[in-house]
Amino acid sequence: MPDVDLLVLGGGLAGLSLAERLAAAPGARVSAAVLEARSVYADDRTWCFWRLAPHRYEALSASSWSRVMVRDGAREAVVDCAATPYQMIPSIAFYQRAEQVIRASAQATLKLGSGVPGAPQRDGDGWRVEAEDGQVWRARYVVDTRPPSTKPESILWQSFIGDVVVADRDVFDPGVAVLMDFDDQCVDGVQFAYVLPTTPREALVETTVFGVRGLSPRQLRERHDDVLRARVGEGGVSVRRSEHGVLPMGHAPAPARAGVVHASLFHGGARASTGYAFTRVQAWADECAAALLRGAPPTAPRPDPWPRRAMDEIFLRVLRARPERGAAMLTRMFARADGAGLVRFLSDAGGIVDSLSVMRSLPPGPFLRAAWQMMKGVPCRGGA
Repeated sequence: MPDVDLLVLGGGLAGLSLAERLAAAPGARVSAAVLEARSVYADDRTWCFWRLAPHRYEALSASSWSRVMVRDGAREAVVDCAATPYQMIPSIAFYQRAEQVIRASAQATLKLGSGVPGAPQRDGDGWRVEAEDGQVWRARYVVDTRPPSTKPESILWQSFIGDVVVADRDVFDPGVAVLMDFDDQCVDGVQFAYVLPTTPREALVETTVFGVRGLSPRQLRERHDDVLRARVGEGGVSVRRSEHGVLPMGHAPAPARAGVVHASLFHGGARASTGYAFTRVQAWADECAAALLRGAPPTAPRPDPWPRRAMDEIFLRVLRARPERGAAMLTRMFARADGAGLVRFLSDAGGIVDSLSVMRSLPPGPFLRAAWQMMKGVPCRGGA
């Protein structure tokens, strides 16, 4: 007999989002356990997205912006998004809420310090999983949110390092989120600063590189120090916390174990061309929880429709082949495309009109060549 109906491997964004829904469902009869390797949660990342509709995490939003900017030297493109503000949720607020909801439920369990090093094994009609602490779990279903042990090849990798900084004087404009402020000196990809000001003196400042290889914190730190000096100056500044990540952009399908639902960044958790994950994960968690609560097996994240996958791959192929043109193309896209349509397009909610607006804003030549190469099956991926 299984210990639980559902075993969730990994207690990050995806795993906690699903478990929280099951724990909070009125009269739910689905038992679930989340196994997470971390022994304690820290404020280790930030999730941002455009608020296209009310959502269950409204109270966790730390800041929002009604305008976003992309800048390439003296050229700036500002998009008014007051109707769909750009919101920021700190990870620690999300973790703490999820922990509280899960621990208050009789149906859900969160086991910290309980990583799973191996793969789930078939056990009759269900699954057997052995955690690092030696505990053996049996479950009817398994949802695996862990990254694959071997990272698949990807067209590009999005590497970033960021600090929440506090300056000793007013240096930021809290009315505008700077999505991309490009650095023309980058020689190994497309580099830009990402600045989310919460007050005139405090901001999350990140240095991001779209490149053919993932970059470690050590490889990014010197560049990031230059970015901070350019935006804060030589005055006093303190760092409250730091974060780092490497995200796949246009990766090959990661291996999946038959019968196990996979839901990680490598299995549909993030948009290939942007890395945005929060709203995609929430949509999946809604669908997966609804299936379980009506007695059906868990569901995997829905694959993007073919037109979106094709547009993302073509765009990434162009950036990989011509990184020196990335800043100009992205700034042009934000300057020329319809602002509301661009927000919908980047948020996976755009229709054909929005896609056409984005396509018209970009130079056709490089994208037609990339489309032709994609249709011919010319390979365009590499390892991290």
